[in-house]
Amino acid sequence: MIKKEAIYDATEGGLKIILDCLPQASGCVGNKKKFKLREGERTPSACLYLNPKTGIWAVHDFGGEHYSPIDIFMSESGISRYGDAVLRLAEKYGIKDELDRTVNKPTISKRPAKSDEQEGEKHIEFNESFTDEELAVLGPKVTKDTVKALHWFSVKSITTIKNREAIIKESNRSYPIFARECLVKPADGSNSEVKFYKIYEVFNFEKAYRFTYYPAGIKPRDYINGLEEIKEAFRKLNAEGESEFFSKPENEGKPYHERKLEAAVICSGERDSLCAKSMGYHPIWFNSEMHRFTEEQYKEIMKYVEELYNIPDIDDTGRKRGRALAMQYIDLKTIWLPDSLATFKDNRGHPRKDLRDWMEMRNTANDFKNLVSQAMPAKFWQCRIDKNGIKTYYINTIVLLYFLSLNGYYILHEENKEEIQYVKITGNVVERVTARDMKQFVVKWTKENFLPIDIQNLTVNTTKLTSATLDALAEINPDFCSYTPTSQFFFFDSGTVEVSADDIKDEGNKSSRFVWKENIIPHRIKAKDIEEDFTIKAEKDADGEMQFDIQINSTKSKFLCYLINSSRIHWRKELEVCLSILTPEEKRKYRQEHKYDICGHGLSVNEINEQKMALINKIFAFGYMLHHFKERSKAWAPMAMDYKIGEDSQCNGRSGKSLFFVTLGQMMKHVTLRGRDPKLMENKHLFAQVSRHTDMLFVDDCGKYLDPEIFYDSITGDLTVNPKGVDQYTIPFEESPKMAFTTNYVPQNFDPSSNARLLYMVFSDYYHEKTEFNDYRESRSPHDDFQKDLFGYDYTEEEWVADIGVFLQCCKFYLRMSRLGVKIQPPMRNIVSRHNKAEMGENFRDWAEMYFSLESGRLNKFIVRTDAFEDFKKFAGSNKMTMQAFSRKLKAFAADTPYIECLNPEEFCNAAGRILRRVPGCAPGQDTAPTDMIYLRTVKDIKVETDERDKDIPF
Repeated sequence: MIKKEAIYDATEGGLKIILDCLPQASGCVGNKKKFKLREGERTPSACLYLNPKTGIWAVHDFGGEHYSPIDIFMSESGISRYGDAVLRLAEKYGIKDELDRTVNKPTISKRPAKSDEQEGEKHIEFNESFTDEELAVLGPKVTKDTVKALHWFSVKSITTIKNREAIIKESNRSYPIFARECLVKPADGSNSEVKFYKIYEVFNFEKAYRFTYYPAGIKPRDYINGLEEIKEAFRKLNAEGESEFFSKPENEGKPYHERKLEAAVICSGERDSLCAKSMGYHPIWFNSEMHRFTEEQYKEIMKYVEELYNIPDIDDTGRKRGRALAMQYIDLKTIWLPDSLATFKDNRGHPRKDLRDWMEMRNTANDFKNLVSQAMPAKFWQCRIDKNGIKTYYINTIVLLYFLSLNGYYILHEENKEEIQYVKITGNVVERVTARDMKQFVVKWTKENFLPIDIQNLTVNTTKLTSATLDALAEINPDFCSYTPTSQFFFFDSGTVEVSADDIKDEGNKSSRFVWKENIIPHRIKAKDIEEDFTIKAEKDADGEMQFDIQINSTKSKFLCYLINSSRIHWRKELEVCLSILTPEEKRKYRQEHKYDICGHGLSVNEINEQKMALINKIFAFGYMLHHFKERSKAWAPMAMDYKIGEDSQCNGRSGKSLFFVTLGQMMKHVTLRGRDPKLMENKHLFAQVSRHTDMLFVDDCGKYLDPEIFYDSITGDLTVNPKGVDQYTIPFEESPKMAFTTNYVPQNFDPSSNARLLYMVFSDYYHEKTEFNDYRESRSPHDDFQKDLFGYDYTEEEWVADIGVFLQCCKFYLRMSRLGVKIQPPMRNIVSRHNKAEMGENFRDWAEMYFSLESGRLNKFIVRTDAFEDFKKFAGSNKMTMQAFSRKLKAFAADTPYIECLNPEEFCNAAGRILRRVPGCAPGQDTAPTDMIYLRTVKDIKVETDERDKDIPF
């Protein structure tokens, strides 16, 4: 327990606290200068004062008011409770009451065992009484009378005989040991009671060894601590009551009716029970959180008390058991500690959760009375009896709302949502419900629990199960975050699976992470059953560049087979050219044996590497999309394209690109936009369906003129949503969905801005559609490979499990690469070539191939840019071309022409990147000003004849 003395010791007698709260007082230390304590003061009226006896600073205000540093902090921070202020100051100044293994340990000594000491024997020696320090460890208000009432003792030492040696464990100020004397009375009512001790080492670091029992084997399995004390209090109450009753003459001959104790409270542990006792309540507590509180035990306790309360811890386990107990015994009243308690930390650095923690901040009798006054049972109906003895039932509205919250019904707190959303939470699963759903639940519950027809009728007819009342349900703001920066959680019917860079492991059904019911993947996946379907090696070469290789270990997963085939960019060479020399039977056999082969026969090393990189890139991109964590340095949007080169106006498609993202949609909440819609970007409600719970925003089949650049701000920044009928709002970058695109066309830009935002993906034309306009010999789709649709109605559970195993392996691979800071792009040779051809257009390409042919005499020499420009315009028969567009086309031509090494070599360019030279071959006296030139340098193996007159003339 942190005390104010510790606060002052760490803050120079509280001076730091005062100066942090009142910086205007900084010049008044050690002198009699005054400062303004309140805004608006005309004249400074306060001064600092150091108490010479205590060493504690204070503030003296005009009129004699005296404020301690904690008073000042409470006033400035708006904290009204002294205990809260002490804990907040401890957090602010790093003052900890943590356990220390080097300090919090018993004193251990050894000696030879005596002859009369038996092996395994244990002896306990008690102190005469408790010290004030020991009492403070047990609870803020615990006194000697409190511990005496519950039969606690302070332990001086515990001696254990082992291997003929006496091991003596002694308590000390840093490691107190306590023991409670427990009595077990036989069920037959005889006086042969049995005694045992429960030893409590409160500061033992090993939780499993915090409690021991002596002698061993005596404690009953279902022993209830405090029950014997309640029985004794009940007997004493009625002995005194009966004596007083019969002492009155008017009661002669009348029977005495036993009275019950006012209340008992179920506590979660030893120290909580002592705290409850210090507040005047009879506690009972169990030896384990997993204790099964039976109907017989409940009835036994209710023989002695009028009311039974339960005060559970407010951690996940405590809340779960508290709700379960409240629903099991609907007359039981539950005392819930405030949620704000968990915002403070205990001496182990964990959120505070129990009664003792609460009493460190609120420990007056009135505080506890207020806490108890808010306790409610789950029983939401009450009975009223009129003067004629007729019973009528009515519903207590507040208790009804509490009953619904016990069963997981809440209002979802969501910013920017005006309409009320009802939800039901079961464990960590959240589902949307309606007022009608809640009414049906209550009606069904009354029927299934065989309540009287009058009560069932009451729930059917009540108006308190309509929105007018249900809008007062408790709000909840569950954390739906399914990731960390280095891991991703997947929710299945069988439980939660965590994927990291190094492991795939089960978290089971105990996950505290919330998930929408519709986002639970309806399959049973166990991490131990996931095989390593592929192995990817990643290592740096001599130049420090990452090199990758992949080995396929299993083709059990149809999805992995689809990824392989959609990456076979050289399949025609393998399956059509190289197989042409084989017999039909040999072809059939090869195709069957190499149906899913990324390293097909007849391909060069470079071609195989290209196919492998296309596959590794897809695995990387799939894993990237599965990891919902977002960081600005890796704000990418996958863009899937066809690898096959087509003409400028040709649209290939049917290569399986969309299936990649449809598959991702099986694992996450997504919104799809139709990229071919010509009015797509005119829709001001374009993102209306997107919310914080959307994981992927997929723009499918982007049209030729839909430039992904218009989405760049949404990829790397916040996302503005403008739903119909609701004010627009912004989803922060970290919570907005990742974006993805598919297109049958080459992107318009491969500039640095695009390359930084897009994660390119290339799909082979292994899957294709035969038409009269192409030369394919057949049509082929994934259905042809598998004789069924991927993830279709006839997909078996075994097939699902195999595919999901690959999904999780993709995520694991991405997380491994993310840790290395790697972004894996696919082989882009054909894509860039396609882009260049699209940039040039047929006219320009035809002109350039002639104008800059090997025989043209215009290579490896300076050409006046305007001359070339005018020549092209004349060839094209158009004056609409701009010099800027001409330069882009020329750049594309140079990049796409095999015999050209580069356009405008760097050594010829000035600081602005331009080549300025005088026109060569001018007549004497015709000195001209420098002009813009272009220079196309050929590769070294190409010989080009040059004219002596064309040599460079420097200026």
